Amino acid sequence: MKFIRTLLKVTLVIILISILSGVSYYFYNENEQRKKDEIELSYATDKDWVWHDIYERIQIREVDGKSILRKVNMNKGYVIHVYKNKDYSLSAFALFVTSCNANKEIETSAKFSDGTPKKLKCNEKGDGLLYSVKWNNSDTDFTWEENLGGFSLRENFTYWDFSKLDQEVTLAKAE
Repeated sequence: MKFIRTLLKVTLVIILISILSGVSYYFYNENEQRKKDEIELSYATDKDWVWHDIYERIQIREVDGKSILRKVNMNKGYVIHVYKNKDYSLSAFALFVTSCNANKEIETSAKFSDGTPKKLKCNEKGDGLLYSVKWNNSDTDFTWEENLGGFSLRENFTYWDFSKLDQEVTLAKAE
């Protein structure tokens, strides 16, 4: 009988330790994820961004009544910003986080189909290179891929949710 009581007490202690360990791990993991989210939301910006789609890691911010989406790639050191034009076409720019000479333009070895060189422009702060693009149709089911003299990016827009941006374009037509 004494053996069974001791066994039950040991089992109960093991269960309690397991529960406490699991709960502690859960809250530790949640806290670490929250810290990573905050770092990502503030990466390469002094503006406030919020999650538009946390699972796809898409952020959103309103500028002059128009929403802009962005996605951060901290491993490769770039941020993609995307917005919709009045004709529902997509425009984007990539910010490559690096030191550069403020407002200088750099001609890369990459070329457009007509042979014109693609250019990167250093931002006003001198802490990032910008590359802008505009697509002429409203299709968003594609992958944007560039290699601009070692500054490369790859982003698949297929899973981005552009519905809020499309709604804003539609509502702007009523004004």
